[in-house]
Amino acid sequence: MALGHKTGGRQKGTPNKRTAQVAELLSELNCDPIQGMAQIAMDPDNSAELRGRMFAELAGYLFPKRKATEIKIDDRPRVTFQFIAETVPNEAERISRSDDFQPDAGKNFPSR
Repeated sequence: MALGHKTGGRQKGTPNKRTAQVAELLSELNCDPIQGMAQIAMDPDNSAELRGRMFAELAGYLFPKRKATEIKIDDRPRVTFQFIAETVPNEAERISRSDDFQPDAGKNFPSR
Protein backbone atom coordinates (compact mmCIF):
# COMPACT_ATOMS: atom_id res chain seq x y z
CA MET A 1 0.00 0.00 0.00
CA ALA A 2 1.35 3.38 -0.95
CA LEU A 3 1.68 5.69 2.00
CA GLY A 4 -1.21 8.17 2.01
CA HIS A 5 -2.87 6.71 -1.10
CA LYS A 6 -5.95 4.48 -1.26
CA THR A 7 -5.16 1.33 -3.22
CA GLY A 8 -8.25 -0.90 -2.88
CA GLY A 9 -11.90 -1.15 -1.90
CA ARG A 10 -14.74 1.15 -2.91
CA GLN A 11 -14.09 4.55 -4.36
CA LYS A 12 -14.84 7.45 -2.01
CA GLY A 13 -18.58 8.26 -2.01
CA THR A 14 -19.66 4.91 -3.48
CA PRO A 15 -22.46 3.36 -1.36
CA ASN A 16 -22.03 -0.21 -0.10
CA LYS A 17 -24.08 -3.01 -1.69
CA ARG A 18 -26.79 -3.06 0.98
CA THR A 19 -27.34 0.71 0.83
CA ALA A 20 -27.49 0.57 -2.97
CA GLN A 21 -30.04 -2.29 -2.84
CA VAL A 22 -32.28 -0.42 -0.39
CA ALA A 23 -32.11 2.80 -2.44
CA GLU A 24 -33.00 0.86 -5.60
CA LEU A 25 -35.93 -0.93 -3.92
CA LEU A 26 -37.33 2.34 -2.54
CA SER A 27 -37.01 3.91 -5.98
CA GLU A 28 -38.88 0.97 -7.60
CA LEU A 29 -41.66 1.35 -5.00
CA ASN A 30 -41.73 5.12 -5.58
CA CYS A 31 -41.18 5.54 -1.84
CA ASP A 32 -39.43 8.56 -0.36
CA PRO A 33 -38.91 7.96 3.39
CA ILE A 34 -38.18 11.63 4.10
CA GLN A 35 -41.42 12.67 2.42
CA GLY A 36 -43.27 9.96 4.37
CA MET A 37 -41.88 11.16 7.69
CA ALA A 38 -42.81 14.74 6.81
CA GLN A 39 -46.39 13.68 6.00
CA ILE A 40 -46.68 11.79 9.30
CA ALA A 41 -45.21 14.74 11.22
CA MET A 42 -47.62 17.23 9.69
CA ASP A 43 -50.80 15.10 10.01
CA PRO A 44 -52.80 16.48 12.98
CA ASP A 45 -54.66 13.14 13.25
CA ASN A 46 -51.46 11.42 14.41
CA SER A 47 -50.53 11.42 18.10
CA ALA A 48 -48.34 14.23 19.40
CA GLU A 49 -45.72 11.64 20.41
CA LEU A 50 -45.48 10.19 16.88
CA ARG A 51 -45.44 13.63 15.28
CA GLY A 52 -42.72 14.79 17.68
CA ARG A 53 -40.56 11.74 16.90
CA MET A 54 -40.91 12.39 13.16
CA PHE A 55 -40.00 16.08 13.51
CA ALA A 56 -37.00 15.14 15.67
CA GLU A 57 -35.85 12.58 13.11
CA LEU A 58 -36.25 15.05 10.23
CA ALA A 59 -34.39 17.77 12.15
CA GLY A 60 -31.35 15.47 12.21
CA TYR A 61 -31.04 15.91 8.44
CA LEU A 62 -30.88 19.70 8.73
CA PHE A 63 -29.17 20.39 12.04
CA PRO A 64 -26.18 18.58 13.56
CA LYS A 65 -26.65 16.94 16.94
CA ARG A 66 -24.90 18.75 19.76
CA LYS A 67 -22.32 16.98 21.84
CA ALA A 68 -22.59 16.87 25.60
CA THR A 69 -20.32 19.37 27.33
CA GLU A 70 -18.45 18.29 30.42
CA ILE A 71 -18.30 20.83 33.23
CA LYS A 72 -15.68 20.35 35.91
CA ILE A 73 -16.80 21.76 39.24
CA ASP A 74 -13.59 20.83 41.09
CA ASP A 75 -11.63 23.69 39.46
CA ARG A 76 -13.56 26.45 41.21
CA PRO A 77 -11.90 28.50 43.95
CA ARG A 78 -12.44 27.30 47.50
CA VAL A 79 -12.91 29.39 50.61
CA THR A 80 -11.64 28.07 53.92
CA PHE A 81 -12.68 29.47 57.28
CA GLN A 82 -10.58 28.90 60.35
CA PHE A 83 -12.09 29.71 63.72
CA ILE A 84 -9.56 30.39 66.42
CA ALA A 85 -11.08 30.62 69.91
CA GLU A 86 -7.80 31.80 71.42
CA THR A 87 -8.16 35.22 69.78
CA VAL A 88 -11.12 36.08 72.05
CA PRO A 89 -10.76 33.84 75.12
CA ASN A 90 -13.06 35.83 77.39
CA GLU A 91 -15.87 35.89 74.85
CA ALA A 92 -15.58 32.11 74.25
CA GLU A 93 -15.77 31.42 77.98
CA ARG A 94 -18.76 33.74 78.38
CA ILE A 95 -20.66 31.97 75.59
CA SER A 96 -19.90 28.49 76.94
CA ARG A 97 -21.22 29.46 80.40
CA SER A 98 -24.30 31.28 79.18
CA ASP A 99 -27.78 29.76 79.64
CA ASP A 100 -28.56 29.76 75.87
CA PHE A 101 -25.44 27.75 75.00
CA GLN A 102 -26.58 24.56 73.27
CA PRO A 103 -23.71 22.18 72.50
CA ASP A 104 -25.95 20.09 70.18
CA ALA A 105 -27.09 23.10 68.13
CA GLY A 106 -24.56 22.41 65.37
CA LYS A 107 -25.81 18.85 64.78
CA ASN A 108 -28.21 19.85 62.02
CA PHE A 109 -25.54 21.54 59.92
CA PRO A 110 -23.94 19.47 57.17
CA SER A 111 -20.31 18.66 57.65
CA ARG A 112 -17.68 18.29 54.96
